[in-house]
Amino acid sequence: MNVEQYIFCFFVYAFLGYLCEVAYCSICQRKLVNRGYLYMPICPIYGCGAVIILLSMLPIAHMWYLVLILGILLTSGLEYLTSYIMELIFHMRWWDYSKRKFNINGRVCLRNSLMFGALVMIVVYGLHPLLYKLMEMMGTLPIRIINCVLLTGLTIDFVFSTIKNINIAKVVAKINQLGMEAVDKLKELKENASEKLSETKEYLSNTAIAMKLKELIAKYPNVSLRKVGKGKKRLSISEFIAKHLKDKDEEK
Repeated sequence: MNVEQYIFCFFVYAFLGYLCEVAYCSICQRKLVNRGYLYMPICPIYGCGAVIILLSMLPIAHMWYLVLILGILLTSGLEYLTSYIMELIFHMRWWDYSKRKFNINGRVCLRNSLMFGALVMIVVYGLHPLLYKLMEMMGTLPIRIINCVLLTGLTIDFVFSTIKNINIAKVVAKINQLGMEAVDKLKELKENASEKLSETKEYLSNTAIAMKLKELIAKYPNVSLRKVGKGKKRLSISEFIAKHLKDKDEEK
């Protein structure tokens, strides 16, 4: 095959890969899911994988077992590399197989690798012979025109899709930052509350104060603090103080 035919194959298999992704994810989630990175209905990773498979597998197509093994290794390696690069660029994990058995850093897993191996066999021995015959019937000029149109569309689409996803990545990064700040604030508040609680217990350890509080609780068991803020419930202190004084009595 020549370069133009490989480019044509890239788009065909990228489109078929997109259909597979959408069908698989839609069935799993029981709703229509658009899995494309681009606006166009293609998944470039499938197109690239198909071209790599064709370049490396067609010369050894007579050894199906070698095609299967190398197909699994090549497609899994491509998926791992793509996941790693996209995470570096966008600071987001686009897919995560950490919950699946036999995964490598959540980027690839055995189940998907076996599925890719099956797809390699289908492409090499089923789809590609038919596609090759179609390309031979079409001739060079139609393929060249189609490639030019699709490459132009892909370039424009890639630019706008990348800008969109970078903006989304910024939003996710901001949310992550705010979340981290919230966690730090909660930790700080918890530490401050612990300090205030210790001060309260130390204050209540005074014998004279303890006696007065015992007398107060005996007369008014439901004593509580005044409301703080609109819609806030009254804070009951009788149980807390009674428990604290009880602990002090037990210690004596």
